[in-house]
Amino acid sequence: MKVIAAGVASAALLVPTVASARPADVVPSAARPAPVAAVKHSDSGFDWVAAGLGAGTAGGLVLIAAGGFVGAYRFRTRLAP
Repeated sequence: MKVIAAGVASAALLVPTVASARPADVVPSAARPAPVAAVKHSDSGFDWVAAGLGAGTAGGLVLIAAGGFVGAYRFRTRLAP
C-alpha cells in the first residue's frame, strides 16, 4: 500500500510539469506592440514637500511654545502681589 501511495504522490508532482494548465499563446509575436520605455523625470534632488512639512511642523511647535510662555507669564503676573 505504501508503494502505491508513493507512486501516486510522485505522479501528482510530475503532472504539472508535463501538462501545463496555461493557455496557448494565440497572439503571434509579430502582432504584439513593442514595449514602451518608462520616462523618469529628473529632479534637483530637493524634496519640496518634505521641506514644507518640516517647516510647518517647526513653525507650529514654535507657536505652541510661545503660547505656553505667554500663558505662564500672564498667570504668574496675576498671582504677584
